[in-house]
Amino acid sequence: MRKSIVTSKPSEARLPAAVSREPSIGLALGGGGARGLAHVLILEAFDELGIRPTFITGTSIGAIYGAAYAAGLSAALIRAHTEEILAQRLDLARNLIAARSDPVQKLFRLFSLRSSLLKPETLLEHILPSRVPRRFEDLRIPLAVVATDFYAQDSIVFTEGDLRQAIAASIALPVIFQPVIVNNRALMDGGLVDPLPFDLASAAADISVAVDVSGAPRSDPREMGPGAVEAIVACSQILQRSLVREKLKRQQPDIYIDVDVDAFHVLEFHRFREILAAAAPAKDLLKRKLDLLMASHTVPAAEPVPAITDQSPQAMETPPPKRRRLSLGLKSRKRKE
Repeated sequence: MRKSIVTSKPSEARLPAAVSREPSIGLALGGGGARGLAHVLILEAFDELGIRPTFITGTSIGAIYGAAYAAGLSAALIRAHTEEILAQRLDLARNLIAARSDPVQKLFRLFSLRSSLLKPETLLEHILPSRVPRRFEDLRIPLAVVATDFYAQDSIVFTEGDLRQAIAASIALPVIFQPVIVNNRALMDGGLVDPLPFDLASAAADISVAVDVSGAPRSDPREMGPGAVEAIVACSQILQRSLVREKLKRQQPDIYIDVDVDAFHVLEFHRFREILAAAAPAKDLLKRKLDLLMASHTVPAAEPVPAITDQSPQAMETPPPKRRRLSLGLKSRKRKE
């Protein structure tokens, strides 16, 4: 039953002043291996502007950094944690890079594994900040993590439940990591089908920001051609780059940042500082674009209540503001042909 609004005199009825709010921001962090270390600067840009996204989505390394930021960690803490992790495991990182020349044998001898693949869950236990919660529901900012259903050839979006399991699935790069089994589904790296899920950010917020760190395969004139593992990983990069380009033809985020990280191999995590130096222009560009867009973009907080006159004495009610909804849980997204 509607509430009635009564005014003593028609002349006293007034429309309320227009009220606006700051626009909500959806942030999409793409996958790209070590190139995704550049996401640290993207998060710093938000902190320096005093802005926090209202929704975050990520693929692969973008899911890792997205989870840390959604947990409430500052960009400065995330940078410090990354530096600490890489410093503690510098020798391991160097060995991983050296293993590329004789890929599978050296890589798995390094870990003394019987299995031919590593468990992504084990990696996450060592690299995720301790303040990142176990479940999506305990995050401070809503987060969506994208993985790939291997047999269904489809993307899977996690927004609730076991956070670490979702991230493990999102980073499970074929050849290096084992698939993650969830509800009898074999899940792998989200970059295989959706390396930059900015459509999720667009659906969940007023302004969408997409950060692309996929890059192109590195070209080295001193090498006759890529090695075995590098060729496999580079093919994945080519696929991801093509998927992003095709997606951009159909839909555009409000802000698209293409970080120049082509000079780095996706396994060169030991080049953290060099990657940040190369990504610095992208950070400055994002700050300028976001600052301008936020200044020019306001959203009505609520619909105004119409004035009630003697000629219109019927009951009136202010309708609730419309909100975009993003369904929760493990969800398949069929690709459009």
